Amino acid sequence: MTKGVVAVLALAAALIAGPATAQGADPSGIYLGGSLGFAQYKDTCKNLLIPCDNEDTAWRVFGGYQFTRNWSVELGYGDFGEAVGSGPIPAGGSVTFKQHSYAFDLTGIGQFYLTQRLSLFGRLGAYMGRTTRDDEFTDFPAFNAHDAKTNSGFTYGAGLGYTLGRLGVRAEWQRYDNIGPNSSSSLGTSITDEIDVFSIALLFRFF
Repeated sequence: MTKGVVAVLALAAALIAGPATAQGADPSGIYLGGSLGFAQYKDTCKNLLIPCDNEDTAWRVFGGYQFTRNWSVELGYGDFGEAVGSGPIPAGGSVTFKQHSYAFDLTGIGQFYLTQRLSLFGRLGAYMGRTTRDDEFTDFPAFNAHDAKTNSGFTYGAGLGYTLGRLGVRAEWQRYDNIGPNSSSSLGTSITDEIDVFSIALLFRFF
């Protein structure tokens, strides 16, 4: 489902880009934008004792300042959806599991133009994230657990950008390293995780 959304947005971006006219170098200025895609929790489901889905819809809003044609700095907020699991357990009854992460990030972006409008870019920076986790047992409510922790770490990514005058389109992969509650679950989930986000973004430049 989420991959289909990304594919539709990518096709729409391509249709918009087609008739765009060539332009010169991008001047400096502020820009705002948003992205939609899907997130993968890399390790959260690996040791879980029940079936688990490690992918969900992800979105991000951001604002930045472009210093030159090749360099900019960006502040963003992203929500990575949930890793969820549900199923019976040997001791009896069933259990449901949810882990949800979101984060603010500050990154520097460098881009290299392959053509006048098409660029390859990379980002590097840091995030401050929040993760909540819930375990609910139908037959053993005494083992129900809720955890919520804030932590920080590095984030980095890469992608392709296309400039359309004041508008821009991005297709990007971004990773958030070691995000999580820093405590083990009663279901055997990992202490921290890496989250990969694959997205399509639209941005508008003010200059």
